[in-house]
Amino acid sequence: MDYSEIEKQIARRRQVLNELAPIDAGVWLGEPEGFPLACEMKPEDLDAFGGRYSLHGCLVSHWWGKTAGAAQGNAALGRPMGDDRYVVWTALPRYPSEPGLLPGPDLRPDYVKGVRIFPRAHNFLMSRWQIGGLCEWLERSRVPLFVWHTELEWDALYTLVGEFPRLRVIVETQPLKILYATRKLFALMKERSNVLVELSNFAGAGFIEYAVREFGAQRLIYGSFAPMNDPLVPLGMIIDASITVEEKRLLAGDNLRQLLREVGS
Repeated sequence: MDYSEIEKQIARRRQVLNELAPIDAGVWLGEPEGFPLACEMKPEDLDAFGGRYSLHGCLVSHWWGKTAGAAQGNAALGRPMGDDRYVVWTALPRYPSEPGLLPGPDLRPDYVKGVRIFPRAHNFLMSRWQIGGLCEWLERSRVPLFVWHTELEWDALYTLVGEFPRLRVIVETQPLKILYATRKLFALMKERSNVLVELSNFAGAGFIEYAVREFGAQRLIYGSFAPMNDPLVPLGMIIDASITVEEKRLLAGDNLRQLLREVGS
């Protein structure tokens, strides 16, 4: 085996990766739920993590936002964690004067650049009569809404994003394979231009090429779902995709950069 050639290939791919300047939309702190082999990511691990994968920034979430409670997860994320690192808070349909750190018109620190909901885990509906107030604020503030595909009802999401056409909704492809739901996802993306997809588990023959061709490269966002998933898997899919270099840059980081710039504008 010619190890020198392998080393050259690794160096070439590392150079391409650096040129793409990726930003990771899906880095998770805390003890993972349902991933017994994954090592817990801690704030002090972020510097080494970013360097290892040539990241130029990331959005950080906390497992407690799902497993313990929205306010507990948001509090655990704490203050900003460094340059080009921002956080995604967990949101709920708020009752009047509900205590705790919940995003809304009266509370969005500058370092909070996204909001995630867990309708199934937190027992509420993706309907206007229940989360309409949250969606109105997100739309007005230009804050993107993240949701796992395992947490949503597709018909409800179709209706909701139609009622809030300026709300950007990012469908996340973890924690289970989205492979068997891609017909629903693709149909939704065709009908609703404000729906984007995160790429951590967007694994399927020709999926990236199809999505770029049919919906445009601006509709795909790189995220890794680390540490449960290896960041190089979706990065490798972007590098190897049969799309232009400019489109690869959009997927790897520029699309997310644009979303971050628009927050609060």
